[in-house]
Amino acid sequence: MTRDGPRSGVSTTERSLEIVAAVQRLEGATLATVSEEVGLARSTAFKHLVTLVRRGYLVKEGERYHVGLKFHHRGEYARLRKPAYRLAGEAVRDLAERTSEEVDFVVENDGRAITIHESYHPSNPYRDDLVRGTGALSRSGTYYHMHCVGGGKAILAAFPPERVEGIVDHWGLPERTDRTITTEEALGRELETVRERGYATTDEEYAEGLRSIGVAVREPDGSVVGGLSMSVPTYRQTATEFEERAAPLIREAGEALERAIAEAGPGV
Repeated sequence: MTRDGPRSGVSTTERSLEIVAAVQRLEGATLATVSEEVGLARSTAFKHLVTLVRRGYLVKEGERYHVGLKFHHRGEYARLRKPAYRLAGEAVRDLAERTSEEVDFVVENDGRAITIHESYHPSNPYRDDLVRGTGALSRSGTYYHMHCVGGGKAILAAFPPERVEGIVDHWGLPERTDRTITTEEALGRELETVRERGYATTDEEYAEGLRSIGVAVREPDGSVVGGLSMSVPTYRQTATEFEERAAPLIREAGEALERAIAEAGPGV
């Protein structure tokens, strides 16, 4: 059994996807490495690789295979296919413009949060510090475990308990820093706090030197679209200062985005 039900997939397709994941994880791999990583005979691995190259999902450079740009084409379609996602991009840019802070929008995908929009205001004097100081610069397509980032934590708080349990059962609660929540009991208490006050906070839970605040954004029917969040380096603002300043801004931006989604009508 998987978290989504009985295993009934096509094994050949699953193997090809495992190969793509291995090539990406290794930042390029030879036939021999792929064969070893996924536990396939070289002849079988070669057939998968040739097919993926022919279809544009992998490219071969010398003796190494790399992820192909066909994924960029498919990914852009997935990122922008829903009007709600496009509206989220506008909300991210607007909030970054008004605050000169790092802002992003994440959605839940396969039990993790994936960034589909991010913005760093050009005048933000701390942009380089975010890159060098925390190593936590977000970019579109980045995955995060949901329990340790503002947008992801806000999404978890909006999910029913059984869905949260399924995510935790599958992915666990990996420790990113010594401040990361790593027990289900602590996560349960934290999510209850998020529900009570209407927004989530993190304080160096994903990366040292970085704190964030996030809200869940919902469809008119109450289902969750994703999480909108804003982050700052810890040395610039205390946790209290950041929360007092950012909470009204992030809640206002989230509510405005929900109104825009509702006004856009069905199909969003």
